[in-house]
Amino acid sequence: MRLQVAYPKSEKENAKKVEEALSALGYEVLEVKEKPLYPEEVILALFSSKTKEREFLQDLPWLEKQKEYSSIAYLHVMPFFVYSSKEEDPEVAFEGNAGELYEDVFSGEFKPYGWDFASSNPAQEFARVLGDYQE
Repeated sequence: MRLQVAYPKSEKENAKKVEEALSALGYEVLEVKEKPLYPEEVILALFSSKTKEREFLQDLPWLEKQKEYSSIAYLHVMPFFVYSSKEEDPEVAFEGNAGELYEDVFSGEFKPYGWDFASSNPAQEFARVLGDYQE
């Protein structure tokens, strides 16, 4: 199965870790640069507690356009929150930049997937949640 991963430049290191883990699980992972290559397929929009909304939207202008013009019916964007439970409590982390970004960009329309780098199996629920976005 093919997945697209979109992220701001500041999240390149985190994105590479996620891409490697998903590739090891058998997913073909493509990086979204200027716009989604396959807009009808799922796009993981990766962010962390350090991601600032302005940077996120500047680096992903196609997502800002989608936000401004309401929902694009065929676009399947999965908010993908990365963190390490060894370094931060995800609920506390989500109260800052990450929560603001999520509320403003995704408007609660889509539930975020939490990828814990400290977990022995961060993808435990991934396939099930991904299925919701593919419908």
